Amino acid sequence: MQLFLSFLLLIICFFSFANSRQCWAFADYEYEGTLQNSDKVKITCPGDYCMTLSEQGSDFNVYNGTCPDASVKITDCQTNGVGCQKETIGGVYVKVCCCNSDLCNTSSIISQFMSVLFMTTLYYQNLY
Repeated sequence: MQLFLSFLLLIICFFSFANSRQCWAFADYEYEGTLQNSDKVKITCPGDYCMTLSEQGSDFNVYNGTCPDASVKITDCQTNGVGCQKETIGGVYVKVCCCNSDLCNTSSIISQFMSVLFMTTLYYQNLY
């Protein structure tokens, strides 16, 4: 009986770890050329996915690492799967990327900022 209970406990522990993912939590912010970076912290997300969320407004950029949120369609990684979803919400360009390996949701805010700056420059060059 004791062997059975030990085996059962091992199975329960295995399944509780199998349905979670180690992810990075961070919030990086750029407003009018000033960068604010938070520390990256390891978190445990329920399910199989980690997520990054970037938002680009007229004078700001936000880049977050977090757990997916199934209550919002664009951040529902379980339904959307691995890859990125893009949407414009109230004039703000939103990009959500889902990945499914431990600590997969990281990137440098500097590279994000530079790519946004490059795309903005191209956009304005085409206007004038």
